[in-house]
Amino acid sequence: MSDIQYKRDALASALQSFVDLCDEAEAVIGNTEVQGSGERDFSVLLDALLPLPIDKDSIQGTNIRQLESLALSCTKCRLCEGRNHVVFGEGTIPARLMVIGEGPGFEEDASGKPFVGKAGQYLDSWLNAIHLNRSSSVYIANIVKCRPPQNRDPEVDEVEACIPYLKRQIQLVKPQIILLVGSVAARSLLGVADGVGKLRGRFLRYEGIPVVVTYHPAAVLRNLELKRPVWDDLKKVAAYLDIQLSGRS
Repeated sequence: MSDIQYKRDALASALQSFVDLCDEAEAVIGNTEVQGSGERDFSVLLDALLPLPIDKDSIQGTNIRQLESLALSCTKCRLCEGRNHVVFGEGTIPARLMVIGEGPGFEEDASGKPFVGKAGQYLDSWLNAIHLNRSSSVYIANIVKCRPPQNRDPEVDEVEACIPYLKRQIQLVKPQIILLVGSVAARSLLGVADGVGKLRGRFLRYEGIPVVVTYHPAAVLRNLELKRPVWDDLKKVAAYLDIQLSGRS
């Protein structure tokens, strides 16, 4: 065991003992039985105080800041050659909902933030419609983190180079449910050949996490007839999260 891991284990044990002592003190003061809170997960605090060293050959074990640092310096595929910014992703951790698109566009490449153009503004309206927002309950990312030229679909080798970052993000974000927008996102993460039309309308699974597939906001802006099926998909997300909707059917 490394010295840093030994210190992390010792600190976690001390923190757990402190929490248990607080539970006992609360029971004494309240003249009640001890209601233990169980074993706590101190990983976020440990990562902040005693981060594990980064293994540049493996993203496993990285925390979200370390993962972002690796992504920002990534040169594993040709998309790095024309990028202005790596668009890592942003939002709440842990998240109730994780939205995953295909890749950054012009505005995202310029700003370094996901879904900030017209499609992003439209996505925000979707989230607001089901009483969610990216600042308090949602995390947003993409299959690839650098903009493909002329906003083309990412190539297979580009997806293969980048998707390990996303899969680690999902592990760290711990979303209750995932919303995949667009065929590229759905096919890449789920490993299927079907498009949105065949995948939407039902719950799927990724590593045990419920997944809903729907159309990309940009596609809906081009074809407003897709608004109804998207709303049906959003209602599934809301229902799973036990969000009560009113005024729309």
